[in-house]
Amino acid sequence: MKIGLLLYPDCIPSGLFAFSDLLLAANLRMGTSLFEWCWLSEKGKPVTCANGMELTASKLESADVDALLIPGAWRDQSSIHTPKDESLIRALQALVASSDNNQGKRTAILSYCTGVYLAARSGGLNQQTATTTWWLLDTIREQFPSVQWQLNRTFVIDEGNATAAGVNGHLPIALSLIEQHCGKQIANDIQQYMVLPRPVERNTPFQELPKLIQKDPFIRDVFHWVEQTPYTHLKTAALAEHLHVTQRTLSRKIVNTTGYNSAQLMRLIKLNQISEQLISTNKPIYRISDEMGFADDTSLRRSFKRITNMTPGEYRRSFG
Repeated sequence: MKIGLLLYPDCIPSGLFAFSDLLLAANLRMGTSLFEWCWLSEKGKPVTCANGMELTASKLESADVDALLIPGAWRDQSSIHTPKDESLIRALQALVASSDNNQGKRTAILSYCTGVYLAARSGGLNQQTATTTWWLLDTIREQFPSVQWQLNRTFVIDEGNATAAGVNGHLPIALSLIEQHCGKQIANDIQQYMVLPRPVERNTPFQELPKLIQKDPFIRDVFHWVEQTPYTHLKTAALAEHLHVTQRTLSRKIVNTTGYNSAQLMRLIKLNQISEQLISTNKPIYRISDEMGFADDTSLRRSFKRITNMTPGEYRRSFG
């Protein structure tokens, strides 16, 4: 898959660099070049980006790419529409029209932050669901009524196009592509060990879990299923069925690899998700309980304290 990284005056290029680094990590992990990328601009000339950085690029019109990534720029509602974008918009409209008219070759439009505004102006999001940065809501709803805006979501894919909110919106777009072409496990590993590094070691009951993930692909599959499953649905029989093994085989492999029985490991994985929410967010306990599929927040508090000897509030104050 070849992806064009679009440059235009005052755009923020840091996300494009990070995006290409994630794809490079996927290539290295897979041992082959699944992804290629190139820098593009409307005129194929050097572009002065945010903070005065000048980058060279090839011409957008002559590019043969499977997808085009449009980054955001330092703009607010008063400056989101600027006359200097008009020629770029025409080039993007031509790209969208060419894709619509070409039965065999279609260029996906990937955009994030204020770059979604450019994607919408190009017509590439018409009749599709999309999202963008929250403060653009009034502007985009008024100007692009044919787009089904879903501002309650931070990442949306529709008909191959992708939109994401925020200046770091390149992350979910990159991880989605990696999952699509390399599988969920590769995407999960890259996210865990590259995107979200731990700057500070914390002595918590969950500190051994990252080591368990690295031990065995089977255990990584267990982690992934548990993290995607509501707490009240965590049953050994359901996990065994998902992994296409007997309950006896499942229990034996988990004990031999981790030292925990199936129920203990599933509980620990789910409560580790709780700990991550407590450390990195200010969400109230009842909301975390709902998101993680507990019967109620009382059940969450009881299970969490049994493992950590702390209430969720005490844990947040200690490690958050």
